[in-house]
Amino acid sequence: MKLLEYQGKELFKQYGINVPEGKLIGKNSPKPLLKTPLVLKSQVPVGDRKKEGGILFVKNSQAFLSKKRKLFNKKISGFLPEKLLVEESIPYTKEFYVSFSYDTGVRKPVISISEKGGSGIKKAKIFPINLSFGLPDFYIRDILFQSKIKPTSELKKVILSLWKIFEKEKALLVEVNPLFELKNGSFVAGDAKVILDNHVVNPKLQPYLDLPGNIAILASGGGASMINLDALMHYGGKPANYVEYSGNPPASVVEELTVRVLSRPNLIGCWTVGGTANFTDIYETMLGFVQGLRKIKPKPSYPIVVRRDGPRREEAFKMLKEVAKKERYNFHLFGPETEMSESAKILINLVRKDEHSS
Repeated sequence: MKLLEYQGKELFKQYGINVPEGKLIGKNSPKPLLKTPLVLKSQVPVGDRKKEGGILFVKNSQAFLSKKRKLFNKKISGFLPEKLLVEESIPYTKEFYVSFSYDTGVRKPVISISEKGGSGIKKAKIFPINLSFGLPDFYIRDILFQSKIKPTSELKKVILSLWKIFEKEKALLVEVNPLFELKNGSFVAGDAKVILDNHVVNPKLQPYLDLPGNIAILASGGGASMINLDALMHYGGKPANYVEYSGNPPASVVEELTVRVLSRPNLIGCWTVGGTANFTDIYETMLGFVQGLRKIKPKPSYPIVVRRDGPRREEAFKMLKEVAKKERYNFHLFGPETEMSESAKILINLVRKDEHSS
């Protein structure tokens, strides 16, 4: 879900990031009590609004009404605004670009940064972020040094706050362009572009279907999940459900799904399966799986096969091994060296062995 600018800035304020003094207005709203010059911004889910005429500057009160009317009647990429964001113009000394997103090439979050905002983002430098370490102060300083940007304490605070939004809100993108530096050394977010994962915003969007079998399934990967069902049935397994949790869900979402899936009676096995994830924090999702598993009574003794790969998989598997040893769960863990279809075969063989021994 792409947030509108004013929604993104509300989020920024919650994390201690300064934004311009502003007011959200409708068609019939009077001119807000803000100092001119002002900036009027069309609140539509579209990038490059300035280029498309969706951002207008107002030097005095006389021009306010005409420019307000112009924006409310202007379509931008098919969208007409229901609201405008009116802000006081910022007298800045310098502007920067900072964003956090995922890079499918390195399969990690990345920070992109440039000492020039606006069109200067084409020259932004990109640095990967190891989820095991996050964004410590020394790495922020190194990023700024390599980008030839002075590493002030105020700028580091803004960068760390943006990272916290990206991490805690499970965002797909958090971007400020431009990030204004003021004469006193403080910073103000001139814009806010935030995209949240739909499945995190509304966990009920997770697709779920009860089936008549006895193998519980927690799958990740959309179309691949359906192929995995076929593989399980090919080896003689009978799925008890279909559920798919792609994206980068927090542990709480996976916990809720796990409880729902494993609360079914007469289960004889569980398969947690997915391909190589680029965007999913495997440790976070496996933590949610364990938290959900602990809520199932009586404690499941049947085979649980986990086949996952992606960021923090090694940490996740270490945690799962410790949980299995301490709490006596029947875990069998597999990474990218094992095909997803092969892990289905392994699960069915374990289930049959378990049935013969009981």
